[in-house]
Parts: sequence; structure tokens; C-alpha cells
Amino acid sequence: MLREQNIRLGLIGCGGIVQKSHLQGLLAIPDLVTISAIADPIPENRNRVGTAADIISEQRYEDHRHMLARAELDAVIIATPHHLHAEHVIEAAQAGVAIISEKPMATSLEEADQLLDAVKKHNVPYAIVHNFLYTPGTAEALRLLRRENTGIPQTGRALSLFGKTEDQADPNNVWRASKAAGGGCIGDSAYHEIYLIETMIGSPVRYVEARVQTKFFDFDVDDVAFLLFEHENGAISTVSTSWGMPGSGDHNICEVYTRTHGIRIVGRGRELRYLDKADRRWQPVDLDHGLDNDALSRAGHANYFAATFKALAEGKPPPITAEHARHNLSLIHAAHQATTQRRAIDVTEL
Repeated sequence: MLREQNIRLGLIGCGGIVQKSHLQGLLAIPDLVTISAIADPIPENRNRVGTAADIISEQRYEDHRHMLARAELDAVIIATPHHLHAEHVIEAAQAGVAIISEKPMATSLEEADQLLDAVKKHNVPYAIVHNFLYTPGTAEALRLLRRENTGIPQTGRALSLFGKTEDQADPNNVWRASKAAGGGCIGDSAYHEIYLIETMIGSPVRYVEARVQTKFFDFDVDDVAFLLFEHENGAISTVSTSWGMPGSGDHNICEVYTRTHGIRIVGRGRELRYLDKADRRWQPVDLDHGLDNDALSRAGHANYFAATFKALAEGKPPPITAEHARHNLSLIHAAHQATTQRRAIDVTEL
């Protein structure tokens, strides 16, 4: 158990995801958490986040190791480039603080297991940010799927199609476009669709077939990924993502179909639609946005952080655990392996 009230939080990384999403979510739950210190090697990031969160200059660190050594903290959020996640989690575990890490937990399963060994050795709580499970649309979709008359999902599909410009795909300026930094569309964009569709289907993925390739940009990471899943209960689903395919209409959806109904999440939770096959028309569903009253920009972060910090304060496991994180990473690893070997990969063997 941490503190009953007002967990003292440090931020490792103060870049775009923190400035655009994390910060608003954290500031929306002042009864649960207070940002006490921040760390980022880029002065502009420290200044923006430090000013917004009212952090005194002495608690704005250039080096996260100094923050871990000097600041009085109960927990940290790690929001650095993908290839640094494992290293930073291990260092935070050694400092004895609870850890919430941005996705993915690591860039390889080997890194993930080293990270988990450190978390276990130092007996610290560890959670991963699967924020799109906490959007109003996802919450209501899962409630509808639990209704007796809705039925069991048989098929589903998720897609996230984006049209990045050459500047947005320049590895010299954007770390997500660099293999060395753990970039690529499947680990960055499709990561969310993978856990969303699996949660909607309600059964773990057992087999993965996929093609993960580079088709649109001159860099060393993937910019298109097509995945086919077979779930343990026999359901099948697909995930499609790309950085070179500008979407038309609903280009970011996750939907499942039972024998009698369909449920479609739009914009990773901004909207929800419900289909009764007897009626054959999609109907919009009213949503309660709760903490995420600006669902488009916050994307479930406030609700995710509220649930996670409440669990930590009560000494309970976080809602998204290391097991969830490693499983999602294993599906990404299986997709790469399926591409190379041109065959279905049994995830239980990874």
C-alpha cells in the first residue's frame, strides 16, 4: 500500500504524450495524486510541464536519476521513447517506487522479462498505460456486451489508418520513425487496436497471422500492418493499421459482431454505435464522459489514472498489469514472426 491520499508522483519524460494527454488527466484527479517532480533532458519540455503543473524549479530535473535519488516520491510515470522504457522501469524499481509505464513495456520479449525480474526483485507495483480501455465509448461497449441478449462476439475488426506527411515520418526529427528508438506503426499505433479488439472479443488471442511491412516511407520501421487473430474461444478478428493510408470517414474504429448485434467504437472511444441486426441500422449511443469530458483530447487517461492510483493507494493490483502488457507485446512479436515465416504463430509458445 502506498499513501491513503495524494500519491506523490514523478514524471520521467515530459514530451508530447504528457503535454497533450497525461497532464490533463492527472490534473483532473488532485484528490488522488500530486505531481511533485519532473525529469526531462529537454529544457522546453521541463518548462512547459513544470509551469502547467506548478512545479518548483528545484524539482525540475534534467536527469531522471537525480529525481529518483533526491525527490520524495511514491510513484513515477515513464513516458519516454519506447527503447528507453525497460531501462527506466528497472531504474525506478531499484529506487523502490511504484511504476506506471507508457506502452509498450519494452521493445522485445527479452527486455520485458528483464524488466519483470527487476520489478519482482524490488517488490514494486508495475502498471502499463492501456488508456483506450477507459474511454467512455469502450466502457459503454463492454457494458452492452455483458447484456444477456447481445450474444457472444464471433468476429471483429479494428483499424487505425493515418496519413503521415514526410516530415512526420522523418527519423531525424521523429523518434517513432526510427528502429533504434523502437518505432514503427504496429508498436505505436496498432498497439491500442490489439488490446481493444481482444478485450471486445472477450477471449485471448491464441494464433497470429500477419504481414508487417514498409510500403510508404524511406525509413527502417514498418508503416503498414495487417493482422489476423484466432482467439481461444474460436472467434476471429483483424487489425489493420498504417501511417501511409489517410482514412476516409471512420478511419479509427473497433467493432465486434455477435449473431444478433454489432457494436462499433469510433475514434478509440469518442463515439459508440449499436446495431440490432433485425433493424439493420446503426444507432448512436449516448455516452457519459465522466472525468474525460474532453474525450477527443484526453483519450481515457483521466479515467485510467484514477483507477490505477486508487488501486495503488488501496494496496490492490493495478487494473492493467505486467501480464496484460507482456501478452500485448507478445502479439506484436508474433506478428513480426508470422511475417518472416509466412505462417500462423501460436502465442502460447512465446
